Amino acid sequence: MTWFRDFTAPLWQVFGGNLLMFVTLVFYSAWWTVSFRPNGDANAAGAGFFIAVAFFAGVAAIAVLFTGINSFSQAGKGFPMAYILAGAAASFVILLAVTQIVFRRPVTSELLLIVIWAALEWSAIAALQGSGRFSLGPTLTLAVLVALATCTGMACYLLHYHLVDETSRFWNGLIPLIAPAGVVAVFLAVQALS
Repeated sequence: MTWFRDFTAPLWQVFGGNLLMFVTLVFYSAWWTVSFRPNGDANAAGAGFFIAVAFFAGVAAIAVLFTGINSFSQAGKGFPMAYILAGAAASFVILLAVTQIVFRRPVTSELLLIVIWAALEWSAIAALQGSGRFSLGPTLTLAVLVALATCTGMACYLLHYHLVDETSRFWNGLIPLIAPAGVVAVFLAVQALS
């Protein structure tokens, strides 16, 4: 078993971007846990640090992942990233309207974060598949895991403000952070071993 076999700069960028995404999700989860645990203190020690690390790691993750994915796109390898980004933008507008009008859900940044995360991961999967790095098995497995985590995040997003119990709201907010973190961990392992 060989780890990081023949990694090129774009492969390292996708891997590094996902590693930063994992850090983002871990620190976002830590912030959520400290700030919103039942009977907790939203101004608890460490909350500001956790959310600051999550924010800066998230911005870096997007930049690094985008750079790596774009390198594959420029080389004409994989499904064109522009289509995935256009689909993500259209999905965001539709989801924004549906969640507000149909479900009467107040808009929060989590909706945008869910869509950005899914678009980046599907773009990375498409880039690695197009470059020949991922065979059909890992491609489909990771694509399905991203879809499941995205659907879980959307279900929790819609449900959150309808929950009255503090403990239920806490777990409902934590699940959409834990699920993508698990998917990113699997993605990192699959890429490292491919």
